Amino acid sequence: MRNYETIYILDMELTEEARALQIEKIKTIIEEGEGEILSTDEWGKKKLAYAIKFKKEGYYVYVTFKAGTEVPDALTRIYRITESILKGMTVKIED
Repeated sequence: MRNYETIYILDMELTEEARALQIEKIKTIIEEGEGEILSTDEWGKKKLAYAIKFKKEGYYVYVTFKAGTEVPDALTRIYRITESILKGMTVKIED
């Protein structure tokens, strides 16, 4: 298992319940891939450096986890197909 960190930006127009569901969905994808979540940090509402999908603000979530190599690919796919996720990135943390 390798160490990874992922950050994703949720649409601010989501209700608090919908936002919680999206965060839980990402956690579930990591855990179903036999990963272990080390920490989840909700940074909250922040101004975007540039407009994404005509949005100027987003809700940032940062997660560190251990998992096999297939989990980052699954997260990238989810980030691309989920409309309420404006942007997402996963990188491997060097030991």
